[in-house]
Amino acid sequence: TPTPEVSMARKIPELDRLIRAQMARNNIPGLAVALIHDDKVFWSAGYGVANSFTRRIVLADTPFEAASIGQPLTAYAALELVQDGKLDLHKPLSSYLTKQFVARSPYRDQITAWHVMTHTSGLSNNLREFTHEVAFKPGSRFSYSGVGFMYLQRVIESITHRPFNDFMTQTVFAQLGMGSTSYFRSFGDVRIARGHVYLLGFALPMPFAPIAQPNAANLLCSTAPDLAKFAVELMNPHFLDRNLVGQMLTDQVQGNIGKEQVSWGLGIGLHHTGKSACFWQWGDNLDFESY
Repeated sequence: TPTPEVSMARKIPELDRLIRAQMARNNIPGLAVALIHDDKVFWSAGYGVANSFTRRIVLADTPFEAASIGQPLTAYAALELVQDGKLDLHKPLSSYLTKQFVARSPYRDQITAWHVMTHTSGLSNNLREFTHEVAFKPGSRFSYSGVGFMYLQRVIESITHRPFNDFMTQTVFAQLGMGSTSYFRSFGDVRIARGHVYLLGFALPMPFAPIAQPNAANLLCSTAPDLAKFAVELMNPHFLDRNLVGQMLTDQVQGNIGKEQVSWGLGIGLHHTGKSACFWQWGDNLDFESY
């Protein structure tokens, strides 16, 4: 009888064929993937090209823009501050700031970290707004909001007295061994994958530009193996209290994204099928897609 590791290894060629076929069918220039088994990153690989002009290939450790996958990492970091007694999940976020992030309204001082992590803050998902309005009473319903995580980022910076990316790098990323993860495009054009858009049937690489300001909502850059390490930590936590991770992975609210009904834990989506369950998050920056 083969061991579980041998059984998994035997499935890699089938997975490899599936990935190559789907990339060809969907015109995907480049992709990186990681597979977890038994609380370890079991396998990872790169496919296709990181730049369709130069034909630079994707490696397993090629950084991509992971976009909104930065949100569960931000939630995890905030819960480390909860664990340390520096942040209260149910205390108004406005009380942590001297310069307010949200426009004055009857609801501004009701938004908490719990509301942000469960996408019930009443804030929008329009990351380009100059003023941030609260559309409904916090906690009253689900409405996916990247702006809420921008708000939580400001609070984390206020509590720690450190720039957001520095705090994330020196705590969460260092703890989990995520050495190729950043809220900046700090890996340079020679290593990071370019986003691509299609024009007249051709995949055209987008220009490379450094990120001036980190954004917890949609500007995470990472590799598939690094993000797999974070997933492993959620499955078998070593650094964050298991009860807090349990809250991340327990249904807090339900709502809809388009026509799809979703459940959300603290900072991460949850999906139930019969007796099985999974946690998930996608990222979409138009020229990058991640899951």
